[in-house]
Amino acid sequence: MSNQREKILILFNSEHIAYSPTVIQLYDELQKQYDVTITAEYPRSFNNQKLENRNVLYHKYYHVKGRYFYLILFYLISLFNKEARLFKKNGLNYKQYYFKYQFVKKIIKKYQYKTIISVDILNLVFCSLLKTRTDFLSVELCADEKHLNIVDTKCIDCVLIQSVERYQYLFKDKQIKTFYVQNAPIYKGVFKKKRNGLIYGGSAYDELGFYHCLNYINQYKDEQLTVQGAIMPKDIARVEIEYKNLLDENRLILNRKYLENDEVVESLSNYEIGFCFYNFEVPVIRENYFNYASAPSGKMFKYIAAGVPVVASNILGFKFVTEFQCGILIDDLKPDDIHTAICKIRQDYTFYAENAIKAAKFYSFDKAINPYLKFISEK
Repeated sequence: MSNQREKILILFNSEHIAYSPTVIQLYDELQKQYDVTITAEYPRSFNNQKLENRNVLYHKYYHVKGRYFYLILFYLISLFNKEARLFKKNGLNYKQYYFKYQFVKKIIKKYQYKTIISVDILNLVFCSLLKTRTDFLSVELCADEKHLNIVDTKCIDCVLIQSVERYQYLFKDKQIKTFYVQNAPIYKGVFKKKRNGLIYGGSAYDELGFYHCLNYINQYKDEQLTVQGAIMPKDIARVEIEYKNLLDENRLILNRKYLENDEVVESLSNYEIGFCFYNFEVPVIRENYFNYASAPSGKMFKYIAAGVPVVASNILGFKFVTEFQCGILIDDLKPDDIHTAICKIRQDYTFYAENAIKAAKFYSFDKAINPYLKFISEK
């Protein structure tokens, strides 16, 4: 009798796998029982890097601009390959998606998998074309939801998604078995530390209110802000010019070191209050409003897992902050509005910090994912 473990395949589309805690945690939970493989795009930009200590197969991003051989090849492919024709007809970038599709096709056909998990809609499109059954994990909506119309939803065994609103947005009144799982860490207890300063976690750029946070500490001279996460070179250059005074005064600390998923919460527990904003003045955020407004950012759950109260944008996905009273939601990101929220938290800090822990326990990933793990085991 063979002791070989059953195989599970997680199809991840983009290059930022190292910054996708939901997928990383799902892998870690599944790996306890199964032989798990992740596919991802080879990292090439924005501080992206390979995901260490996990079984990841990387596929190459094909840059064809100016390469006449590839341009001719793609033209011929678009004429004679039925999948490429389908991609082109439906407005997908077939010059990229064709090779991704072929990569996924090869991996799927290589082994017999107990379960294939498609992260986001592009991989769902691939599985539908291959007539392969799959579980669908929805993380981001904005990239490919317009292509959901070419998916045969009969290929979906179940859906993992953050909220009822997001499910209805994608699938309307279709009845598919659904598991609601937030982008939250496993709650492991709060690290008892003296908390000082404000914390901005995650990718630091204008779309996520980064410069509003800098404007706040620029106006309120007693505040100190630490940034823990990825920062693009253009933003570093801008900060060094426009906010040089904050760096010189050590009131702005940029910590760009990559932290493993399990290290983030401990690091955040050093700080007093966390920021979690969306800047809807930026076109890409405004144009994809529902995607950002309907699902809480992963850093939000890491803050509360560290017992750190939050000041956050007043959006649908953050309504639990008000329900649990673990922070303050604001409608405007002006310095005075941020300051009012911070002062309110500081007036009753223990109350908000204890409520953050209650929320973290409620949304703990292991608790939320258990019904899905049971579902897989019974397949």
